[in-house]
Amino acid sequence: MSADSAGPSEPSEARRLTHPFLLVALLGGILGACVNLGLAGAVHFGKGWNPLAAIFLGTMANQIFHFLYYSVVLANRELRWRVAPPLQLLLYVAVAATASGLLWIFLRLGAPLAPAAIGVLIALSLANGLLIRIVSFSNARLAEIEYRAMDESYYDDHTDAGKVGRFRSWFHRSRFIQLTKFVDEHYRPGMRIADLGCGNCWWNTGALPVTGVDINEKMLAWAQRHRRVQEFQVCADLARTGLPDASFDIVVMSETLEHLLALHETVAEVRRILKPGGVFLITVPYDFFLSPFFILFNIHCVIQGFLLGSVYHKYRCGHIHHFTKRRLGILLREHAFRRTRQFVVNGMTLYAAALKETDPAHGSA
Repeated sequence: MSADSAGPSEPSEARRLTHPFLLVALLGGILGACVNLGLAGAVHFGKGWNPLAAIFLGTMANQIFHFLYYSVVLANRELRWRVAPPLQLLLYVAVAATASGLLWIFLRLGAPLAPAAIGVLIALSLANGLLIRIVSFSNARLAEIEYRAMDESYYDDHTDAGKVGRFRSWFHRSRFIQLTKFVDEHYRPGMRIADLGCGNCWWNTGALPVTGVDINEKMLAWAQRHRRVQEFQVCADLARTGLPDASFDIVVMSETLEHLLALHETVAEVRRILKPGGVFLITVPYDFFLSPFFILFNIHCVIQGFLLGSVYHKYRCGHIHHFTKRRLGILLREHAFRRTRQFVVNGMTLYAAALKETDPAHGSA
């Protein structure tokens, strides 16, 4: 989806009226600073604490306040990923220790206590604002509106170094080529394939018999013209494709599951349209905390969204789920799929194959 694509042209519940984020963040910053300075000042001047210990305690209280504040005011932002509580606490301690370290540096440089403490708060506010913005604000509905208007050759363009740069073109081309090989390993003549959320189905360079399903009709038409799909279906909800029961030998979902609000319903739909013993082929970003993908993707979204103006990237491309091997395995087991293969490519993309098994809880269809 290109940065210069047209904006949404249709009304949607996602285009709701909300308070400007800048004002929401400014209020949170002011309140958090008051908590920080108020508590630090109270224990320093009232209890005689060392200023470094006081700012440490104040910053911890500030972090906890921000967690509560943003959990309330951003509840409608479709946040789906949170750091595990022990790791979150460790991060808070690291931030508080950093604040104490900064204060120590300012004091060593001869700054008075009050200006030094304010300088620490300014530095923390800038860092917190950036981190909160880049790791939390995924929004599947708003990103979907942008995706509907994307140019037909969006994914094809991503393999062109002249358009997206050498690294991005290498990354996307390599993952498409790997997906082609992955499907070829499971395909036999006569099999039927469905690709849900296929975009322009760039991986299907061998013109296998694929039914493409996506919300972007222009991409689907491009795919049919270039023989990447035999037929296609425009579908606004992958949890309700309308495809016949038990009609496909292979279902492919590549870089799609991480976008879905109706994640479990969509995996159940995959199970419904697969034949008994059919195979579900998946790729998702390998997106654990501070992984290579986590770091590079967030940097990319900041550059594309806030420097180059891509609305799609401002919403982190709608990534609301963050998959590890364990999380993907749990999802598949919950829907009676048996994972037969799993591997990571380039340290950033997780591939998995899973067989549809008969399970009384899900029926034998």
